[in-house]
Amino acid sequence: MKYPSSVVSEARELREKQLSLYEISKLLNVPSSSVRNWCIDLRIDRKQSLITNNKLRREKTKRLDLNLVPEQKAISSDMAKFLAALLYGCEGAKYPATNIIAFVNSDPSLVKTFLFLLRKGFKLDENKLRVQLQIHNTHTYSKLIKYWSRLLEIPTGKFLKPTVTQPRGKMKRQNYPGTCSLRYIDNKIQLRLLGIFEGFCSQGGVA
Repeated sequence: MKYPSSVVSEARELREKQLSLYEISKLLNVPSSSVRNWCIDLRIDRKQSLITNNKLRREKTKRLDLNLVPEQKAISSDMAKFLAALLYGCEGAKYPATNIIAFVNSDPSLVKTFLFLLRKGFKLDENKLRVQLQIHNTHTYSKLIKYWSRLLEIPTGKFLKPTVTQPRGKMKRQNYPGTCSLRYIDNKIQLRLLGIFEGFCSQGGVA
């Protein structure tokens, strides 16, 4: 069977990007033997090809259950409470160590998601929100406070004095935005979150 030149060109481009014959065959729905013939003159870095294909397989696996992910706008208030409670039970500060909501993490998407769920699940008094950043002495604080303020939609006036530390070791994290401590001064909501979390976990039958 003769394939259009556009298919052959695409196969060669993918092969030059170190995709395997099998991966190209699946993507273009053509026999791997045809792909081999079209690309026989190309020089391929076998090690890089293996790395690329392993990465593709990981990304493909991560996408298998994306159909289960609801749109944020479709999440109900009760579901938001439940999801916020799960996140808080895993990452939040517990009573009696603190009697306010304190969610600490260096992953911006996780902090943003928790705050989104908290806002959707509960009627918050935005004046009770506070943020404290832990940063390195190599950071420019003015840039980070603007970044987190925009991300969380919290005015910079609600940010407390940051904790400044010295980076440890020789390895430095790339694009590290500091660690964000998101706080909401409300003991009742904290206890409600923990109650939901503990109630859900207790169904597992742990004594």
